[in-house]
Amino acid sequence: MTFLNITQTVSTLGPIQQSLHASSADLVWIASIYSMLVASLVLSAGTVGDILGRRQVFAAGAAVMGAGSLTAFLAASPAGVIAGEAIMGVGGAMILPNSLAIVTHAFTGPHERTTAVSVWTAVSGLGLAIGPLSAGGLIEAFSWSSVFLVNVVVSVAVLALTPRFVPDSRHPDRHLDPPGLLLAIVAIASLNYAVIEGGQDGFGAGKIIVAFSIALLAAFAFVLVEARSRRPMLHLPLFRNSSFSTANVVGLVAQYAFVGIAIAQVLYFEQIRHDSILATGIRLLPLMATYVVVSSLAARIVRRAGFKTTIAAGLLLSATGALLTVTQQPRTTFAVTALLLAMLGVGSGLILPPTTAAAVVSVPHRDGGMASAAVNMFRQVGNTLGASITGTIITSGLASRLPAELVQHGVAPVLAAHVARAVSNGSSAPDPPPGLEHTILASAGDAFTGALHVAVLVPGIAGGLAALATVAFIRSRPAHD
Repeated sequence: MTFLNITQTVSTLGPIQQSLHASSADLVWIASIYSMLVASLVLSAGTVGDILGRRQVFAAGAAVMGAGSLTAFLAASPAGVIAGEAIMGVGGAMILPNSLAIVTHAFTGPHERTTAVSVWTAVSGLGLAIGPLSAGGLIEAFSWSSVFLVNVVVSVAVLALTPRFVPDSRHPDRHLDPPGLLLAIVAIASLNYAVIEGGQDGFGAGKIIVAFSIALLAAFAFVLVEARSRRPMLHLPLFRNSSFSTANVVGLVAQYAFVGIAIAQVLYFEQIRHDSILATGIRLLPLMATYVVVSSLAARIVRRAGFKTTIAAGLLLSATGALLTVTQQPRTTFAVTALLLAMLGVGSGLILPPTTAAAVVSVPHRDGGMASAAVNMFRQVGNTLGASITGTIITSGLASRLPAELVQHGVAPVLAAHVARAVSNGSSAPDPPPGLEHTILASAGDAFTGALHVAVLVPGIAGGLAALATVAFIRSRPAHD
C-alpha cells in the first residue's frame, strides 16, 4: 500500500493537471506531500506502535490510508487531492515502521533478519512496480480519480486479514516525545516548502530564505532536544555506530535516486514521448522488475559478499545509470532507455534491502523497533526529496527553458509565452498556426530533456560519494547476534 501510492500518484499527475487545472507547484505538492508526512511522523508512529502494540497501529494505519485514498477519490480541486495525500501520509507513517518492526521482531538471528528484511523491501518494490500499471489500466477504463480506489480496497483486505495472520508485539517502556515530533514536522515541512515554492518564486525570495532558515533551526533544535531527553523518540547514541548511521544516509541517497528518476521518466514518457499511462507503466518495467528480482536475491548476495561490497557495487551501478541518463534525448530509442533503467533497478536492488538490513542488524535486538523507525524515516526523507527536488528542477527548468526554445525555433514571442504558461499550469493555449505543431512539440522536448539532465546529476553524484562512504564505514558482517 505505502509504496504503491507513490508511483500510482505520479502516474496520475498529467490527468490531474488537465482535469483540475493544477499548477506546477500543485503537482509537486501532490507528488511529495505524502512522503513528507510519512517522513515527519514515522518515528513517532513507531514509538506509538511500541507502546500500544505494533499490530494495532499497523491496522489503524491501513484504515487511515483508506480514508485518505477515499478523500483523494472525491476531490474536486488540487487542494482536495493534496489533502487526501496528506491523510494517506499519516496512515503510511503508521504502517511502515510497525510492519518492519513486526518482521524484525519475528526473526532474531541476524541472517534470518537480513533475509526477512530483504523480502520486506522487495515487496515495497513490487508496490512501486504495480503503481503505474494499475493507474494506467484504471485511467484508460475510467478516470484519474478511480486510481485512488485501489488503496481503499486494499485497506479493507488488510483490516480483515491482520487480526488472523499478524502477531502482536510491543515495547511498553517507550514513551512519546511531543517536542521531538513537533520539531521533526517543522524541519521536514519547511525544507519541502522551500524546495517546492522556491522552484516557482526563486530561491532568493524572502519567504524561501526564511523557510530554509526555519528548517535548519528546527533540525538543530531536534538534535538538541533528543540529546537531552530522557525518553527520546530517536536514540542519538545509535548513530555512534558508523555502520548504522552510514547505512541510513546511503538508504536516503538510494531512495532519492530511485524515486527521483522514476518520476523523471514518467514525465518523459508521458509528456515528451506522448505514451499512454499504461504504456508508461510497461516502459518502467526494466526499472521496477529488475529492482524486485534483485531485492529478493539481495540476502543471498550479502551472505556471500558482505554488506560493504554489495552496497558499494549497487551504488556505483545506479550512479552510472543516473549519470548516463544525460545522454537521453526526445528521440532516444527505448532500448537505450531500458538499459539505463535496468542499471538503476539492479543497483537499487543491491542497495536498499542491504542498507535496511545493515542498519537493523547493526544495533542490539532490543533497539530493533527504533532502528526500524529510523530506517524508514531516512528512506521517506529520500522519497520526499526525490519527488520534490526532481519535480521542482524539471518543472521550473522546463518553464524557464521553453520560451527561449520556442522563439529559437521560430515561434512568435507572444505565442511562446502562451504555450509556456499552458505547459506550466495546465491551462489552454491558442491554436498554433498551421505547421507549427511539430515545432512546438520539438521545442518542449528539448526544453524538458535539458531540465531532466540537470535533475539526474544530483542522484548520480550523490551515489558516487555514498559508495566511498560505504567502503569506509559500513561493516561487511552483522555486528550483533
